Amino acid sequence: MKTIPFFILFALLLTSSFAAERKPLPKDTKTKVVKALDLNDDLHMAFFNYDGKKIESLAQTLKEQLKKVKNEEIKKVFKEAMATLTQLSAKATREENNENFFKVSRAFVYIVNRYDVGEGYNEYTCPMVKKKWVQNSKKRARVHNPYAPEMPHCGGQVTEY
Repeated sequence: MKTIPFFILFALLLTSSFAAERKPLPKDTKTKVVKALDLNDDLHMAFFNYDGKKIESLAQTLKEQLKKVKNEEIKKVFKEAMATLTQLSAKATREENNENFFKVSRAFVYIVNRYDVGEGYNEYTCPMVKKKWVQNSKKRARVHNPYAPEMPHCGGQVTEY
């Protein structure tokens, strides 16, 4: 019976130690990354309410914001995402756009888990479609799965930042 509280305490310590390991970002870099996260959240919602024209427009706006990030470490993470953002378009099929959004999302998931970008942005996943994304938990507590319109709230929050 004494092992259960110890196990819970150990699990809490382990969880909090992972959250504490996020690297700080210089103020200017953090500001630009958070702006990109805000734009990515808008893009995420354009997928949730699927709007191809809005997706294309927001993808270009997000790409322009990512170009403003000068930190070399962060630029490397976003390199593939920037190229992929160009492929998001109103003319592409939903499946093509979903796959490209997933490629972009992987970069944002890495950033949110690796760097301290503040509170609110968290990793989410859907086991049914085997995809991840970043969602602003302060704006929307409920899961908003951008990949599966037939199950819009399928999935779960992975992190708690």
